[in-house]
Amino acid sequence: MLKQLTSENLDRVARDEKGIYLIKFTSTTCAPCRTMAPVVESFKQHNPQIGVYEVDTGASPELAAHFQIRGVPTILFCRGREILYSFSGVRSEADLHYMATHMDDPYFKEHGEFEVKPAKQSWWFAGSIIGIVIFFVLLYIFAS
Repeated sequence: MLKQLTSENLDRVARDEKGIYLIKFTSTTCAPCRTMAPVVESFKQHNPQIGVYEVDTGASPELAAHFQIRGVPTILFCRGREILYSFSGVRSEADLHYMATHMDDPYFKEHGEFEVKPAKQSWWFAGSIIGIVIFFVLLYIFAS
């Protein structure tokens, strides 16, 4: 079970959390929120050093308004009173872990987004096609 964040304990949490912490904004009527629930629970289990809090936007609309939440599920990564990164929608636990461990990355600090490295190209397919073409060209030459 995630710790509940309310207007009453927000100041204490922002003051007492020493590193990065996560706030998940959710609603009881939101299907994507139910999809994210086990993902965030697993993230919490695998990252005990990171505080994980939940806000039910129906029970705490003032907190949702304070953070200008427009849709749920919304995840905020915070440090103290600063929001480092936020996103809405469903993501994987691997994505959450990557975000949490790369908040101090120089590229992220400069651009405000995570660096997307281009996928490595596989020359296997292109090499196979070239090999087949050469085979048929040689077959044609020697068959003539």
